[in-house]
Amino acid sequence: MRTLLWRVRSVLRVFVIAWHGGENNYHLHRLRKSGKVVMGPHSYGAAVIRDFHTDRPQTKLVIGDYCSITATAVLMIGGNHPVDRVTTYPHRIMFDMEGACEDGIPLPVEDTVIGNDVWLCQAATILAGVTVGDGAVVTAGAVVTRDVPPYAIVGGVPAKVIRYRHSPEQIEALLQVKWWDWPEEDVRAATPLLAGDDIDAFITYAKQRTA
Repeated sequence: MRTLLWRVRSVLRVFVIAWHGGENNYHLHRLRKSGKVVMGPHSYGAAVIRDFHTDRPQTKLVIGDYCSITATAVLMIGGNHPVDRVTTYPHRIMFDMEGACEDGIPLPVEDTVIGNDVWLCQAATILAGVTVGDGAVVTAGAVVTRDVPPYAIVGGVPAKVIRYRHSPEQIEALLQVKWWDWPEEDVRAATPLLAGDDIDAFITYAKQRTA
């Protein structure tokens, strides 16, 4: 009986994620068409995107190339409230009053930026104005409130660095190589090394490629 219940729950969980993924894909397509979201051609996944700056088209979500993003990840564009005033409530917006969005509510923020080769796990939340560096991993349930260094693995609420994926020397070399900018045919050719665990072998290959 327990096995049957577990299987039913698993199927329902997959169904809910798939349903949300379809809804998210539609929203993502609309935002990309409007220019609010810029996404690399090889990145996949459709996160929940919360756009609180619909009146400010210049504020964007920028997602690099070769990113893996789950359907339950949440990415914020704008929406920060000032905390040094009498209230955090956006009265002029909600009451449709003159001066709405011109009184510093919501606060102006920078673009939300997801670098290249980033993995956003289940229910990871990226707040507005944050930059997640190239090669980083945001673990399940993490809430990212500040910039994430390249190739860092972060987790928790608020998210903190757990460890780095590679050594400082390897990270520096990978950031110089920028394999995600290569033509697709070159990436395809390098896939055996990219998918391998010999980091130094790939770095050597990449450096010889440009020699």
